Amino acid sequence: MTFRDTLLDQLRKRDKRERQWKEMINANQRLLHHAIELQKRNDQLILYESNNNSTHTQNAPANQQQINDLDRRIRELHEERAEMYKSQSENAQRLVHMNEQLRAKEETEKQQAEEIKSFSEKINALSKECDLQAQQLREKNIVIQILQDELATLHLEIVTTEDRSKNLRKENDQLLQRWMNLKNEEAEKMNEATQFYEELRILARNNGQTLRQVNGKWVMEPSPSTTSSKNRTPAEDDLKRSSRILSNILLPSRVTKKFTMHEGEIYCVQASSTGSMFATGRVNQTLGGALQTITSVDFNSTDELVLGASTDNATRLWQLSTGRIKHTLTGHIGKVYSAKFNADSNRVVSGSHDRTLKVWDLQKGNCIRTIFTFSSCNDLCLGDADGLTLISGHMDNNIRVWDTRTGNGIKDMTGLHTSQITSVCMSPGGSTVLTNSRDHTLKIIDLRMYEVVQSFQADTFRNGINWSRACFSPDGHYVAAGSADGVLHIWNSRSGKLEKSIEGHGAAVCGLSWNPSGSLLYSADKSKVVCMWDTAHSDS
Repeated sequence: MTFRDTLLDQLRKRDKRERQWKEMINANQRLLHHAIELQKRNDQLILYESNNNSTHTQNAPANQQQINDLDRRIRELHEERAEMYKSQSENAQRLVHMNEQLRAKEETEKQQAEEIKSFSEKINALSKECDLQAQQLREKNIVIQILQDELATLHLEIVTTEDRSKNLRKENDQLLQRWMNLKNEEAEKMNEATQFYEELRILARNNGQTLRQVNGKWVMEPSPSTTSSKNRTPAEDDLKRSSRILSNILLPSRVTKKFTMHEGEIYCVQASSTGSMFATGRVNQTLGGALQTITSVDFNSTDELVLGASTDNATRLWQLSTGRIKHTLTGHIGKVYSAKFNADSNRVVSGSHDRTLKVWDLQKGNCIRTIFTFSSCNDLCLGDADGLTLISGHMDNNIRVWDTRTGNGIKDMTGLHTSQITSVCMSPGGSTVLTNSRDHTLKIIDLRMYEVVQSFQADTFRNGINWSRACFSPDGHYVAAGSADGVLHIWNSRSGKLEKSIEGHGAAVCGLSWNPSGSLLYSADKSKVVCMWDTAHSDS
């Protein structure tokens, strides 16, 4: 009921209450008018009587009776008028009292109207809040539904994976038995060959000859008195040559080329697997299809595919020969910060802000493993070529090692850094991993002992970006990282000594990548600039 309806209802009640006094007041007014008329008639009769005394004298008895009746009637009317005056006075007093009550009620109604207005405003505010709460509840219901769908999918994946695991275990047992049988057969053949070789060697030694393999056959030749380089076997020459080869990366001293690659900020740079090209990532790519920022790029081993992780919660694969998207991997509910190929390019691993790591089968185009972590993943790398072991760096300052076959954690390394990890990079040998952190330090971790074997820092080095990537040189002798002031820092990976700090950028460096041959080093900064640094690969 509105304020107007309430006020109208109260006015109607007041009219109904006051109407009973209206009839009494009207009756009193009628009696008063009637008494006044009778008084006028009485005065007229007295005047008439005084003017016609003579006429009245003749009819004295009858007139006297009439006069007495009139006097009596007048007295009655006077008494009735007195009663009416008395009633009118009482009614006036009651009317005054009721008017006071009415004023008091009107004041009360006014206060109630103000309270109703205040309550109405509060009701409107509460209604708006209820609408907002309902909207939030609907959004949360949508999120819950998404999570339930994800959970149902994971349950289905678990059941499917368990069935596949049973079949694979069965096949593995069969393959293992076949492999053992084959190895036993090979071992028997090797034993026979070894026995035959020993017999030939003993026979040749007894005859003063040497045993040599020519065109797949063992022949006995006279033993030379001296050994020269002319008589050494090719295998011996190869061994001699390989012992003299030392791969050295010459550190860059200047920028060879400088590019402005995009109209917006650059988030990553990566050299291809063959070293013939490099890729950068930002909001809109020449390889189109990403709806938001590209945060990580990776080439497969043959440079046929390029992989891009994006902040639109998806990971995409492009065919470089056509420039078209081959796969779009969706399943994360947060920004994807890193993605990598395995060696065979049949799987991809990705890490996201939604605190999950996912393993994707590129033949089927779906997720085959979801690993739940305790913190958002900033970067990841593969611990082996097949991607069976995964190393991830997180916002909670920790490094975690995972078994992608089971989804279980192998090792949780805490206390290495005092701020979030921005990148992880596997060494060329595969036994150590390089970490970069917002605490302005880099560390090399031995994955066999899970211990820090080397730390790198410099007074001039400041990690200024949450996704800043550091890298090893192809020979593993150096580590390189970019600072917030645009200066490249290169350390010796064995001694921890800062070898060079080179200026070339005018903004914070977001990533570096050495090409596999070690002849070029690429670096990118937030202000759209990519630098190509000239290095050299030499034999000594």
